[in-house]
Amino acid sequence: MTDENMQLNATASQSEIAADNAAISFSASEPPKRSVYGWVVVATCLIGISTGPAAFCLASIGILAEPLAIEFGWKRTAISLAISVMMLCTAMSLPIIGRFADRFGVKTILIPSILILSLCFLAAPLMQSYWQFIAVYVAIGTIAVGTNSVPYMRILSAWFDRSRGLAIGIAGSGTGLGFAYVPMVTEALVSEFGWRGGYIGLGLIQLLVTLPLALLVLKETPEEMGLAPDGLKLKSHEQRPSIDDSHGDSLKQALRRRDFWSLTLIFMSLAFVLYGLIPHLVPMLTDRGITPAKAAQLASLFGASAFAGRLLIGFLIDKYDARFIAFVFFSLSAVGLGIFVLSLPYWVLVVAAVLLGGSLGAEVDMLAYLTSRYFGLKCFAEIFGVLFSAVMLAMSLGPLVFGIVFDSTGSYQAVMLLGIPICIVAVLLLLLLRPYGERKRGAPISST
Repeated sequence: MTDENMQLNATASQSEIAADNAAISFSASEPPKRSVYGWVVVATCLIGISTGPAAFCLASIGILAEPLAIEFGWKRTAISLAISVMMLCTAMSLPIIGRFADRFGVKTILIPSILILSLCFLAAPLMQSYWQFIAVYVAIGTIAVGTNSVPYMRILSAWFDRSRGLAIGIAGSGTGLGFAYVPMVTEALVSEFGWRGGYIGLGLIQLLVTLPLALLVLKETPEEMGLAPDGLKLKSHEQRPSIDDSHGDSLKQALRRRDFWSLTLIFMSLAFVLYGLIPHLVPMLTDRGITPAKAAQLASLFGASAFAGRLLIGFLIDKYDARFIAFVFFSLSAVGLGIFVLSLPYWVLVVAAVLLGGSLGAEVDMLAYLTSRYFGLKCFAEIFGVLFSAVMLAMSLGPLVFGIVFDSTGSYQAVMLLGIPICIVAVLLLLLLRPYGERKRGAPISST
């Protein structure tokens, strides 16, 4: 090769490199295109969570309790025992479901569970004895356990990284949304068709709304839509960033970390108090002379506050340290309980419902967010399933203890007074949590 040819080739190579650098610079100057389908997934998860066992069972039982007691002669303790048994069964089943979701895919678990849950509600009107009543809720807590938040949170953590807190907050507010509309829907159905109509109506919502959405709209990962996390829509030649599911702690590693046990104690304490109160809220208010309609409205306000609280919290934890946000919102629960303990006018109880609902908004979705940040996504569903099962254990004990105290003393006063220091302890335990790696929305995509 002559010197002239070598010089021409070198010049051409330099020109190509310059052109490539210019193209890269131009590409970098353009904001990446984004798809909104991730937010469609969020909306689908929101609806799915709003129709899950947490809302459909806990928020409806307070309305169904009185007609069930009238027809069958069951006491409140016996009725609330069904909720406790359901939660206990859920606590034992969630780690298994989480492991299956990590291994076989979320929709493999979710779709059959939604169908089974709808059939449980549709079968409830056929019961003639107490053991059949308990059996319905055992089935909801075992073979329909995949309708809980664990599968949805796994999907959201795969779809989002920079906006994960907001996505989880919006979808997690489905529980609050459920607590807002389920008492009103159940009250309307029971008033018109009796308690059997209440169960049938809830079952049909599962069958005709939740199931089709999960089948047709819900996608497990952004890759199924040719997207990257946070809805990034890149050109085919560009490298697509992704959240590395192969990194993070195993369950065994998580169990050896102090943060795991701190999270367990914090969220178990809050769940015992808040979910113990929920199914007894309407009966407690009617015992004070408040009409059933107003009591149902207050229960719905409780749920609406949880809905709004989750949206606000989801936005805040992408910007600020989630531990600080939790400290503020969890403190509201102690204040709200203190108000409910006192005999105060109805409008003050409205304030208490807002405060308690706001603290409920910082619960399960906050746990999911912190789990993803502390332990990564490698075994997210399994680790979150174990943590959530511990929370469900506390949820199962709460309604039972509230019912036992009422049947023993004729009042909820003693257990409400106990709830205040429990909430304070949960707030103080937040100080034991160590900082997690990434705190701000817009930080680099995390691998853990």
